[in-house]
Amino acid sequence: MRPERSVRLTSGLARGARGATAILFALILLPAISSRGAAGTPQAAAASTYTAQSFLQELARLKTGLVSARKSPEVLSSLHQSLPATWPVDAGGRHFEVSTGRLASHLQRAEKDPASRDGQLDQAATYLDALAAETASISRETAANTDSAQAKLDAILARPEYARTRERTWRERLQDRINEIISEALSRILDRVGGQRSFGLALLWIGICGAAILIAFWIFRQWVGAARGQEMALAAAAVPVQSWQEWIFAAREAAERADYRLAIHCAYWAAIVRLQDLGSLAPDRSKTPREYLRALTKCKLLVPETLPAKEQALSALTSRLEKTWYGYQAATEADFRDSLNQLETLGCHLP
Repeated sequence: MRPERSVRLTSGLARGARGATAILFALILLPAISSRGAAGTPQAAAASTYTAQSFLQELARLKTGLVSARKSPEVLSSLHQSLPATWPVDAGGRHFEVSTGRLASHLQRAEKDPASRDGQLDQAATYLDALAAETASISRETAANTDSAQAKLDAILARPEYARTRERTWRERLQDRINEIISEALSRILDRVGGQRSFGLALLWIGICGAAILIAFWIFRQWVGAARGQEMALAAAAVPVQSWQEWIFAAREAAERADYRLAIHCAYWAAIVRLQDLGSLAPDRSKTPREYLRALTKCKLLVPETLPAKEQALSALTSRLEKTWYGYQAATEADFRDSLNQLETLGCHLP
């Protein structure tokens, strides 16, 4: 074989191999180019992530497009091809991949069957409304949860231990300033007392305890005085207002029932009312029996000759009343008869 022919054969084989390689490479790249072209169509293009608000706007746009698609097959086809595979939505702190398959199915049927177009588009609109309602519900739940969390956070920050983390009011700042001034003044005073802070603190606490004791003693005296006044008022209110004759009538009724304790009580008050009628005692029902007796002793309206007898009679009635009425000692008919005799001495003329 000649060298020239061999060279031509070799070069031909090389060109054939290069051509076959180019064809094989083209066959490999063709599907990839085709798939890339398909991915570049609006239907397969990856959509950007929607928020709840922007997704509601997209659903409203699609629903408006359905109205135009009823009259124009071109608009219907364009609307169908513009749908992505899914709608990525971030709502309520979560991520959703909302499929467009159901909506695309209604649009495809509407394209293929013009007779059922209106029905399919109605179903598509209903589906969009359902998606919009669900998205709005998730948004409301998120807002409610956010408000609740904010309220809990505000309640936590309102506690005293977090007072420094929030802006203080002018009243709180004024109170802090007053406390600071008082603290500094006390600190200076304690430093000057004896030259020792511990001794100054001891004196301060002694003063505080003394002031507390004085305040407690004053409150106790006020309470005791008020209680005593109330007791005297109640005791006075417990004695009904009657004439001395009515008191004697009540005493005799009680004696007929053998209730001599009550009879002596009524006889005593008959004597007091009679002395008040005569002007020997002031008409004051708040006095105790011993106070009535002292008041009679100091009376200047009685004749000096009769004063000792009246004092002795009222003293006997008072003593017997204290023993039987307040001391719950047994009273007898003789005690009651003696009380009537004392009433005669005090000016009660018994029938």
